[in-house]
Amino acid sequence: MPLTEEQKAERAQKRRMTSALKEEARAHRDEARRQEWCDKGMYLTREQAAAGEACRGCGLPVIDNLGSWPGTMYLTDEQRVIYDADQKRYREMHPNCDAHRWSIAVSRATHCGYCCPPIPMSREQAEGIQRIFATVSERREGEMDIWARSLTCGHVVEQSVHHTNREPGFSTQWCPECGLTRGVVESEKVVETAAQTAEANRRRDDKISEAERELKKAEKVAAGARKKLAALQVDL
Repeated sequence: MPLTEEQKAERAQKRRMTSALKEEARAHRDEARRQEWCDKGMYLTREQAAAGEACRGCGLPVIDNLGSWPGTMYLTDEQRVIYDADQKRYREMHPNCDAHRWSIAVSRATHCGYCCPPIPMSREQAEGIQRIFATVSERREGEMDIWARSLTCGHVVEQSVHHTNREPGFSTQWCPECGLTRGVVESEKVVETAAQTAEANRRRDDKISEAERELKKAEKVAAGARKKLAALQVDL
């Protein structure tokens, strides 16, 4: 028998919950690994990495000064052999990590986001980010949507999202009531961006201004007509 609409909705809800619990478990796994790096003192300073000290996660150099790989379509035959060997080694070292990869611009060594603690940003990178933030205008509340995000724990938290985004971008959210990161089961926009209201107000103000200009013109014409009428009455 075909499923009823209620059964379809229940199944869709179960799929969303399963996906949210998976993302939550992944977030907890990553948080635990970062705490482990802190507890064991596994983070390298940028100076240690520049001096050639190996990554405390995988043992490969962080900064090998071999230069970045060119795009794969530009690899020479010799580079291709080395590149493929490096990729094979990476897959063998991290078969089930399910994480992003990272590397330093002047290096060819590829590191695992789950196994290898990243190094701090350089001073130049930090200053560049500061300059970017310095040029960004202050966030205006009128440009933000408010989303209600239902979490796996049953709590609902609100998140502000710029109106140009279709929806919140993260699949997990910090729950202040639980004190834990939780998976997001579903998100619902509860407050439409005030930017649209502001645009409507602007259009209204434009119409008011136009009406006022037309009124002034009409009043000027009426004043002229009254003056002409008064002159005629005097002649009579």
